[in-house]
Amino acid sequence: MSFDPALSQGLTELIELLSQGELGPARTRAEILLRRYPEQSELWRLSGVCALQQGEFDTARRALDQALKLAPQSVENWCNLASLHTAQREFGEAERALRHALTLSPHHAAALNNLGSLLDARGDYYGAAECFAKAITQRPDYARAWVNQAAALLSVRQLTRAEASAQRAVRLAPHWADAHFILGNVLHAVRKPGALDAWREAARLAPGNPQYQFQLGLAQDEEGHFAAAVRAFEACLALASDHFPALSQLAYLHRRLCDWRALPPLSRRLLTGIDAGAPGITPFSMLVEDTTPAQQLACARAFAAQREQEIEPLQQRLGPRPHGRREGPLRVGFVSAGFGQHPTALLIVELIERLRGHALHTIGYATTPDDGSPLRKRLAAAFGEFRELSSRALDGMLLKLREDRPDILIDLDGYCEDAKPELFALRPVRVQVNWLAYPGTLGAPWCDYLIADRFLIPPEQRAHYSEKIVWLPRCYQPSDTTRALGDAPPRARYGLPANGIVFACFNHTWKYTLRSFARWMKILKAAPDSVLWLLAGPPGSGADEHLRRAAQAAGVDPRRLLLALRVPHAEHLARCRLVDLFLDTHPYNAHTIACDALWAGCPVLTEPGQTFASRVAGSLNHHLGMDEMNAASDQEYIDKAVQLARFPPMLATLRARVEELRASSGLFDMAAYASDFAAALTAMFQRSERGLGPEDLEVHA
Repeated sequence: MSFDPALSQGLTELIELLSQGELGPARTRAEILLRRYPEQSELWRLSGVCALQQGEFDTARRALDQALKLAPQSVENWCNLASLHTAQREFGEAERALRHALTLSPHHAAALNNLGSLLDARGDYYGAAECFAKAITQRPDYARAWVNQAAALLSVRQLTRAEASAQRAVRLAPHWADAHFILGNVLHAVRKPGALDAWREAARLAPGNPQYQFQLGLAQDEEGHFAAAVRAFEACLALASDHFPALSQLAYLHRRLCDWRALPPLSRRLLTGIDAGAPGITPFSMLVEDTTPAQQLACARAFAAQREQEIEPLQQRLGPRPHGRREGPLRVGFVSAGFGQHPTALLIVELIERLRGHALHTIGYATTPDDGSPLRKRLAAAFGEFRELSSRALDGMLLKLREDRPDILIDLDGYCEDAKPELFALRPVRVQVNWLAYPGTLGAPWCDYLIADRFLIPPEQRAHYSEKIVWLPRCYQPSDTTRALGDAPPRARYGLPANGIVFACFNHTWKYTLRSFARWMKILKAAPDSVLWLLAGPPGSGADEHLRRAAQAAGVDPRRLLLALRVPHAEHLARCRLVDLFLDTHPYNAHTIACDALWAGCPVLTEPGQTFASRVAGSLNHHLGMDEMNAASDQEYIDKAVQLARFPPMLATLRARVEELRASSGLFDMAAYASDFAAALTAMFQRSERGLGPEDLEVHA
């Protein structure tokens, strides 16, 4: 066929549109050209690539089949067909297509690159990196192979090589968004400056890509650029209205900013999404929404199903978990990102120390680097063994667990920040347990048990937890009773008035719902000599100004809101002694902070709801012996606070009772808690050893 300038120009324009991510215009251009040149295999191939990138797999398959019919010896056609099979998780078909392509041309760089992509999708990151290296050997200027190699090396935590590959890709293709995006990922992983700039450049180069806007929003949020983060999440949703991860993060960010005006439509969309079974909604962010236990279970199940799908290739490659156990005492592993100066460590450290006195062997698995804190050192010494997993890729973590062979593995993070649900989804251990940091069900088939107490999960809500429940006889939340309580500092140090009632809530600002704040304002109006001491919002977030404006709108002098900075834990405990009454939030209670307040002798007023997260402070009160501090309604909550503010002798009596019960009740008896906990672990293990499946278990004091 003779040279056709119109066809050549059309192909050039089509390829340029594809390279810029302009899929809609590219698709239109391909259709126009195909009407004129229906026998052009390359047009069919590019049309198929466009449909594939848009997720229209049937259309892509028809186009690629036609391309192969016209040009069966085209390596590019076979490579793109393999990409389609990979996208549909038809890995066997994809590998056959690629092997055929490499038969046609054994050193074809694109075929080697695509084989690497297939291995990457199957979780074989080392094999993938090797294929990308071979492709680069054939074509040193192959930017896509450099990008893919950087991603594979990042997955196996070979960060120095990953960074070099990403930098090379950017030099080769400075106008390619993918290159900047992977560079941002690598720089973030190695904790070097420049990640935000790289992600910002990716979003600039490909403004129609919602994922780039989403990642940019996450990065700007992390850097404290909150207004920019809001804009990025909104831009993501403008491009993809059903991008539920962005919707979850946007709502959560507005809560942190105490910008409640923006929340109602976002919350409605999230709840509608949960009810419709939409994927991508972050379960943790839903704990502070007005969700029911049933909705939280549905959200968790959808999230768990996504994690299972993501690790399926790795699961297939690594095979089933080896059987058999090590001789000796019961081996219990604890996995957490919070083994440092973190609320999780504050709660469990004494328990881990006391478990040394029981017939079991504890192993701590830290998934975050050593922060150098005394608490990290204390925890490392408390466990029978302590592992640092933060430098390992997911498969490396799995292999280490299989090597250690714990009998029980406890997930201390659930779906909290930096959690590793994918690790538990790989089922490294026969018995797996959800406990402590994530206050709710994981909705996950890989989780056998949830450790709770009878107050946390009332009988009418039991059906909304996918795990079998291990009921402890005391509050499910342990504590460190070795922490010293300093003397109460002078009120003036924190700008508190010399006289009058000090109400306080040192919860994070994302827990300050409009409902909770409205209750507090009614209390302040009814107790004019009182002030409310709150934890300040993130610096530069504007949260403090939002709180003051909300107080003004409620008819309360904003000067009666006092905002506390974050301080070291010992100082935090000491300043809790200046608080007359701790006012809890709803629907996400104070957990560690409520425990701190009670330990400091400060009563906690809460209103237990239906969900796990809304009942933790109530469980603490119940097991302390102070059920009267668990209000049954908003009005009772308000009335109780006002009554105590108006009658200081009643408040003094209440505080004295907290001090007495702190010493005499079982809430802070960590020796007894350790015995109960060890008994729970033993019961789980014994069922497993007898070949019995998980079942609800009751531990008796």
